[in-house]
Amino acid sequence: MARDGREKRQVLLSFDTEEFDVPREQGVEIAIDESMAVSVEGITRVLDLLKAQDVTATFFCTLTFATHAPDVMRRIVAEGHEVASHGVDHTTPRTTDPAVSKEGLERLLGNPVSGYRQPRMFPVDDADLERLGYRYNSSLHPTFIPGRYMNLDVPRTPFYKGRLLEIPASVTPWLRAPVFWLACHHYPQWLYRRLCRRTLRHDGQFVIYFHPWEFVDIGATKRWKIPYTVRHNCGDEMLRRLERLIATFKAMDARFVTYNQFTDEYEESNNPAAGV
Repeated sequence: MARDGREKRQVLLSFDTEEFDVPREQGVEIAIDESMAVSVEGITRVLDLLKAQDVTATFFCTLTFATHAPDVMRRIVAEGHEVASHGVDHTTPRTTDPAVSKEGLERLLGNPVSGYRQPRMFPVDDADLERLGYRYNSSLHPTFIPGRYMNLDVPRTPFYKGRLLEIPASVTPWLRAPVFWLACHHYPQWLYRRLCRRTLRHDGQFVIYFHPWEFVDIGATKRWKIPYTVRHNCGDEMLRRLERLIATFKAMDARFVTYNQFTDEYEESNNPAAGV
Protein backbone atom coordinates (compact mmCIF):
# COMPACT_ATOMS: atom_id res chain seq x y z
CA MET A 1 0.00 0.00 0.00
CA ALA A 2 1.22 3.49 -0.82
CA ARG A 3 2.77 5.35 2.08
CA ASP A 4 2.22 8.96 0.91
CA GLY A 5 5.80 9.74 1.91
CA ARG A 6 5.33 8.44 5.46
CA GLU A 7 4.52 5.15 7.08
CA LYS A 8 0.80 4.48 7.30
CA ARG A 9 -0.30 2.15 10.07
CA GLN A 10 -3.85 0.89 10.05
CA VAL A 11 -5.68 -1.30 12.54
CA LEU A 12 -8.64 -3.33 11.28
CA LEU A 13 -10.48 -4.19 14.49
CA SER A 14 -13.46 -6.50 14.12
CA PHE A 15 -15.97 -8.54 16.10
CA ASP A 16 -17.62 -11.75 14.93
CA THR A 17 -21.08 -10.85 16.15
CA GLU A 18 -23.01 -14.08 16.43
CA GLU A 19 -25.42 -15.88 18.70
CA PHE A 20 -23.44 -17.49 21.55
CA ASP A 21 -23.11 -21.15 20.54
CA VAL A 22 -19.95 -22.28 22.36
CA PRO A 23 -21.93 -24.66 24.63
CA ARG A 24 -23.15 -26.56 21.57
CA GLU A 25 -19.55 -27.44 20.77
CA GLN A 26 -19.55 -29.25 24.14
CA GLY A 27 -22.83 -31.04 23.42
CA VAL A 28 -24.89 -28.67 25.57
CA GLU A 29 -28.04 -27.18 24.08
CA ILE A 30 -28.71 -23.49 24.66
CA ALA A 31 -31.92 -21.66 23.78
CA ILE A 32 -31.72 -18.80 21.31
CA ASP A 33 -32.96 -16.27 23.90
CA GLU A 34 -30.20 -17.29 26.31
CA SER A 35 -27.48 -17.29 23.65
CA MET A 36 -28.60 -13.89 22.37
CA ALA A 37 -28.61 -12.42 25.89
CA VAL A 38 -24.93 -13.32 26.28
CA SER A 39 -23.95 -11.85 22.92
CA VAL A 40 -26.00 -8.67 23.39
CA GLU A 41 -24.43 -8.07 26.80
CA GLY A 42 -20.96 -8.54 25.36
CA ILE A 43 -21.47 -6.37 22.30
CA THR A 44 -23.00 -3.61 24.41
CA ARG A 45 -19.88 -3.55 26.60
CA VAL A 46 -17.71 -3.46 23.47
CA LEU A 47 -19.68 -0.61 21.93
CA ASP A 48 -19.42 1.39 25.15
CA LEU A 49 -15.63 0.94 25.13
CA LEU A 50 -15.25 1.84 21.46
CA LYS A 51 -17.36 4.96 21.95
CA ALA A 52 -15.25 6.04 24.93
CA GLN A 53 -12.06 5.43 22.92
CA ASP A 54 -13.40 7.08 19.72
CA VAL A 55 -12.55 3.95 17.72
CA THR A 56 -14.40 2.49 14.75
CA ALA A 57 -14.60 -1.22 14.00
CA THR A 58 -16.25 -3.74 11.69
CA PHE A 59 -18.95 -6.07 13.01
CA PHE A 60 -19.28 -9.32 11.08
CA CYS A 61 -22.87 -10.23 11.96
CA THR A 62 -24.85 -13.39 11.42
CA LEU A 63 -28.33 -12.79 10.06
CA THR A 64 -29.68 -14.65 13.10
CA PHE A 65 -28.04 -12.16 15.46
CA ALA A 66 -29.17 -9.17 13.42
CA THR A 67 -32.76 -10.39 13.28
CA HIS A 68 -32.94 -10.95 17.05
CA ALA A 69 -31.13 -7.74 18.07
CA PRO A 70 -32.37 -4.88 15.85
CA ASP A 71 -31.66 -2.21 18.49
CA VAL A 72 -28.03 -3.30 18.73
CA MET A 73 -27.70 -3.27 14.95
CA ARG A 74 -29.07 0.26 14.78
CA ARG A 75 -26.57 1.36 17.42
CA ILE A 76 -23.66 -0.21 15.52
CA VAL A 77 -24.56 1.75 12.40
CA ALA A 78 -25.43 4.99 14.22
CA GLU A 79 -22.03 5.06 15.93
CA GLY A 80 -20.15 4.87 12.63
CA HIS A 81 -19.13 1.21 12.55
CA GLU A 82 -19.35 -1.10 9.55
CA VAL A 83 -21.65 -4.12 9.35
CA ALA A 84 -20.40 -7.06 7.28
CA SER A 85 -21.75 -10.59 6.89
CA HIS A 86 -20.89 -13.58 9.06
CA GLY A 87 -23.35 -15.96 7.41
CA VAL A 88 -26.87 -16.87 8.47
CA ASP A 89 -26.27 -18.75 11.73
CA HIS A 90 -23.00 -19.65 13.38
CA THR A 91 -23.63 -23.32 14.08
CA THR A 92 -24.53 -24.75 10.65
CA PRO A 93 -23.00 -22.80 7.74
CA ARG A 94 -24.47 -23.53 4.30
CA THR A 95 -23.32 -22.73 0.78
CA THR A 96 -26.30 -20.37 0.38
CA ASP A 97 -25.28 -18.26 3.41
CA PRO A 98 -23.36 -15.52 1.55
CA ALA A 99 -26.38 -14.75 -0.64
CA VAL A 100 -29.05 -15.11 2.04
CA SER A 101 -27.16 -13.15 4.69
CA LYS A 102 -26.22 -10.30 2.33
CA GLU A 103 -29.79 -9.86 1.16
CA GLY A 104 -31.15 -10.10 4.70
CA LEU A 105 -28.68 -7.69 6.29
CA GLU A 106 -29.12 -5.13 3.52
CA ARG A 107 -32.89 -5.33 3.90
CA LEU A 108 -32.68 -4.87 7.68
CA LEU A 109 -30.14 -2.03 7.61
CA GLY A 110 -30.93 -0.26 4.35
CA ASN A 111 -27.17 -0.18 3.65
CA PRO A 112 -24.96 -2.20 1.29
CA VAL A 113 -22.93 -5.04 2.80
CA SER A 114 -19.45 -5.23 1.28
CA GLY A 115 -17.61 -7.92 3.22
CA TYR A 116 -17.88 -11.53 4.31
CA ARG A 117 -16.29 -13.74 6.96
CA GLN A 118 -17.14 -17.43 7.13
CA PRO A 119 -17.94 -18.73 10.64
CA ARG A 120 -14.82 -20.10 12.33
CA MET A 121 -12.72 -18.70 9.47
CA PHE A 122 -13.41 -21.80 7.39
CA PRO A 123 -13.06 -21.78 3.57
CA VAL A 124 -15.72 -20.18 1.38
CA ASP A 125 -16.18 -19.96 -2.39
CA ASP A 126 -14.43 -16.73 -3.42
CA ALA A 127 -15.90 -16.77 -6.92
CA ASP A 128 -19.37 -16.94 -5.38
CA LEU A 129 -18.61 -13.97 -3.12
CA GLU A 130 -17.39 -11.92 -6.08
CA ARG A 131 -20.46 -12.86 -8.12
CA LEU A 132 -22.73 -11.74 -5.27
CA GLY A 133 -21.09 -8.31 -5.16
CA TYR A 134 -18.89 -8.63 -2.11
CA ARG A 135 -15.77 -6.47 -2.24
CA TYR A 136 -13.65 -8.34 0.31
CA ASN A 137 -13.37 -11.66 2.11
CA SER A 138 -11.81 -11.96 5.57
CA SER A 139 -12.12 -15.73 6.08
CA LEU A 140 -8.44 -16.65 6.00
CA HIS A 141 -6.18 -17.33 8.96
CA PRO A 142 -2.69 -17.82 7.43
CA THR A 143 -1.22 -19.95 10.20
CA PHE A 144 -1.09 -23.51 11.52
CA ILE A 145 -3.34 -24.46 14.43
CA PRO A 146 -3.71 -28.25 14.88
CA GLY A 147 -7.18 -29.46 14.02
CA ARG A 148 -8.26 -26.05 12.75
CA TYR A 149 -6.02 -24.31 10.19
CA MET A 150 -3.21 -25.35 7.87
CA ASN A 151 -2.59 -22.23 5.79
CA LEU A 152 1.17 -21.79 5.73
CA ASP A 153 1.29 -21.59 1.93
CA VAL A 154 -0.95 -18.54 1.48
CA PRO A 155 -0.06 -14.82 1.70
CA ARG A 156 -0.01 -13.31 5.18
CA THR A 157 -1.17 -9.88 4.08
CA PRO A 158 -4.02 -8.59 1.87
CA PHE A 159 -4.08 -9.70 -1.77
CA TYR A 160 -6.50 -9.84 -4.67
CA LYS A 161 -8.15 -13.03 -5.82
CA GLY A 162 -9.90 -11.98 -8.97
CA ARG A 163 -11.51 -8.68 -8.01
CA LEU A 164 -12.15 -9.80 -4.46
CA LEU A 165 -9.76 -8.45 -1.84
CA GLU A 166 -8.63 -11.13 0.59
CA ILE A 167 -7.93 -9.69 4.06
CA PRO A 168 -6.27 -12.39 6.19
CA ALA A 169 -6.10 -12.25 9.96
CA SER A 170 -2.72 -10.98 11.10
CA VAL A 171 0.03 -13.39 12.14
CA THR A 172 3.61 -12.55 13.06
CA PRO A 173 5.94 -11.95 10.09
CA TRP A 174 8.44 -14.75 10.60
CA LEU A 175 6.95 -17.73 12.45
CA ARG A 176 3.33 -16.91 11.55
CA ALA A 177 2.41 -17.09 15.22
CA PRO A 178 -1.31 -16.35 15.68
CA VAL A 179 -2.16 -13.08 17.43
CA PHE A 180 -5.94 -13.46 17.25
CA TRP A 181 -8.48 -13.40 20.10
CA LEU A 182 -7.35 -16.63 21.76
CA ALA A 183 -3.74 -15.40 21.88
CA CYS A 184 -4.92 -12.25 23.66
CA HIS A 185 -6.52 -14.47 26.31
CA HIS A 186 -3.48 -16.66 26.95
CA TYR A 187 -0.19 -14.97 26.02
CA PRO A 188 1.54 -12.90 28.71
CA GLN A 189 0.31 -9.41 27.94
CA TRP A 190 3.78 -7.87 27.58
CA LEU A 191 4.58 -10.52 24.96
CA TYR A 192 1.22 -10.27 23.20
CA ARG A 193 1.40 -6.52 22.76
CA ARG A 194 5.03 -6.75 21.67
CA LEU A 195 4.07 -9.23 18.93
CA CYS A 196 1.20 -6.98 17.86
CA ARG A 197 3.47 -3.92 17.65
CA ARG A 198 6.08 -5.82 15.66
CA THR A 199 3.48 -7.15 13.22
CA LEU A 200 1.94 -3.71 12.70
CA ARG A 201 5.34 -2.09 12.12
CA HIS A 202 6.33 -4.79 9.63
CA ASP A 203 3.07 -5.06 7.65
CA GLY A 204 1.61 -1.57 7.92
CA GLN A 205 -1.74 -3.03 8.94
CA PHE A 206 -3.01 -5.23 11.75
CA VAL A 207 -6.12 -7.40 11.29
CA ILE A 208 -7.65 -8.68 14.53
CA TYR A 209 -10.99 -10.17 15.56
CA PHE A 210 -12.85 -10.93 18.78
CA HIS A 211 -16.35 -12.17 19.76
CA PRO A 212 -18.93 -10.44 21.95
CA TRP A 213 -19.20 -13.35 24.40
CA GLU A 214 -15.50 -12.96 25.30
CA PHE A 215 -16.44 -9.85 27.27
CA VAL A 216 -18.94 -11.74 29.46
CA ASP A 217 -18.08 -14.09 32.34
CA ILE A 218 -19.20 -17.19 30.45
CA GLY A 219 -17.36 -19.48 32.86
CA ALA A 220 -19.76 -18.60 35.68
CA THR A 221 -22.51 -20.84 34.22
CA LYS A 222 -21.14 -24.32 34.91
CA ARG A 223 -23.78 -26.23 32.95
CA TRP A 224 -22.43 -24.73 29.71
CA LYS A 225 -19.21 -26.74 30.21
CA ILE A 226 -17.06 -24.02 28.65
CA PRO A 227 -13.47 -25.30 28.30
CA TYR A 228 -10.70 -23.47 30.11
CA THR A 229 -9.00 -22.47 26.84
CA VAL A 230 -12.08 -20.44 25.90
CA ARG A 231 -13.30 -19.08 29.25
CA HIS A 232 -9.85 -18.02 30.55
CA ASN A 233 -9.77 -14.25 31.15
CA CYS A 234 -13.26 -13.69 29.73
CA GLY A 235 -15.39 -10.85 31.10
CA ASP A 236 -13.96 -7.76 32.79
CA GLU A 237 -10.35 -8.84 32.30
CA MET A 238 -10.83 -9.23 28.55
CA LEU A 239 -12.40 -5.78 28.37
CA ARG A 240 -9.30 -4.38 30.11
CA ARG A 241 -7.04 -6.25 27.69
CA LEU A 242 -8.87 -4.81 24.71
CA GLU A 243 -8.62 -1.32 26.17
CA ARG A 244 -4.87 -1.72 26.68
CA LEU A 245 -4.47 -3.09 23.15
CA ILE A 246 -6.25 -0.06 21.72
CA ALA A 247 -3.96 2.20 23.77
CA THR A 248 -0.92 0.32 22.41
CA PHE A 249 -1.97 0.97 18.82
CA LYS A 250 -2.84 4.59 19.51
CA ALA A 251 0.65 5.10 20.95
CA MET A 252 1.99 4.01 17.55
CA ASP A 253 -0.15 6.67 15.80
CA ALA A 254 -2.13 3.93 14.07
CA ARG A 255 -5.49 4.69 12.45
CA PHE A 256 -8.46 2.48 13.24
CA VAL A 257 -10.30 1.87 9.96
CA THR A 258 -13.20 -0.31 8.94
CA TYR A 259 -12.56 -3.12 6.48
CA ASN A 260 -14.54 -1.24 3.86
CA GLN A 261 -12.39 1.86 4.36
CA PHE A 262 -9.28 -0.27 4.08
CA THR A 263 -10.60 -1.80 0.85
CA ASP A 264 -11.23 1.68 -0.59
CA GLU A 265 -7.69 2.79 0.20
CA TYR A 266 -6.15 -0.45 -0.99
CA GLU A 267 -7.92 -0.09 -4.34
CA GLU A 268 -6.46 3.38 -4.76
CA SER A 269 -2.96 1.90 -4.56
CA ASN A 270 -3.47 -1.43 -6.32
CA ASN A 271 -5.11 -2.48 -9.55
CA PRO A 272 -7.77 -5.14 -8.90
CA ALA A 273 -7.48 -6.35 -12.50
CA ALA A 274 -3.92 -7.46 -11.82
CA GLY A 275 -5.26 -10.40 -9.82
CA VAL A 276 -7.62 -11.61 -12.54
